[in-house]
Amino acid sequence: MSANSKIPQAQHRLSIHVSMNGLSFVVQDKTTKECIVWEYFPYTIPGNDYNDWAREIDGIFRRTDLLQKQFAHCEVCLDTCKHTLIPSPLFRPEQAVQVLQQLFSIADLDEINHMDIPSAGATCIYALPGPVSTTIVKRQRNARFYASILPLYEFLRTQKDYSRALLCYGETQIHLILMQGDKLLLCNSYAVDRFSTSLYFLFFALKQWQLNPHSLSLYITGPFKPAHLRQLCSFFSSVTVASNNEFLFPTESVNLQFAPHLFPVCASSADL
Repeated sequence: MSANSKIPQAQHRLSIHVSMNGLSFVVQDKTTKECIVWEYFPYTIPGNDYNDWAREIDGIFRRTDLLQKQFAHCEVCLDTCKHTLIPSPLFRPEQAVQVLQQLFSIADLDEINHMDIPSAGATCIYALPGPVSTTIVKRQRNARFYASILPLYEFLRTQKDYSRALLCYGETQIHLILMQGDKLLLCNSYAVDRFSTSLYFLFFALKQWQLNPHSLSLYITGPFKPAHLRQLCSFFSSVTVASNNEFLFPTESVNLQFAPHLFPVCASSADL
């Protein structure tokens, strides 16, 4: 879909999602909730180098007129596996770096952020690639940055099924969230090299929490192929494309790719 540089930025919300495999963005009318532009730019970053990643992002911004316009409301979700939840009463901001260093290899260029999640009684600590966020904020000075796991959690939290899971699939990484009622069981990310590896982590998690695939509602998002969908439907009795009912994209494949842009980052973000 072609970007329209005449869109009034004050009346629209810009959502940008950035991963190691590509950048996508959606422009949404804040009043009608209609999405009027959605685009995806694939790329490959050899060696996961942050500076190469930032240069790739900068090139997309320079080539895309709409992304050079200043939006008053801009949310940026960056794909990171470096995130964890800790109970909010135990969280101390000055210890955020130390907490992540106990779990992950933190690079000098990582920016450490945190966000309170009242519905989970927890605080999410996450690391974002500094050069990438710096590049984006030069183009969108009102940008707010989040880990991509946050809107996925908020989506699953609001679903009514008792036992439910969300699988966000990517070419090199998946996000997996499990919940029962209001209880968060798992919120994690895993490196993958093929779809079968994603299935391994999914079923390992279900076995760990003694969840039956036939009594679980599985929500999915990401670039799933038709063969992937058939495989999932053979294992699970309920497989649903995660989407926002306020606006549905025209096809299932587009919903799989872009629907997370419409998920609130937290319970209050829809009102920002």
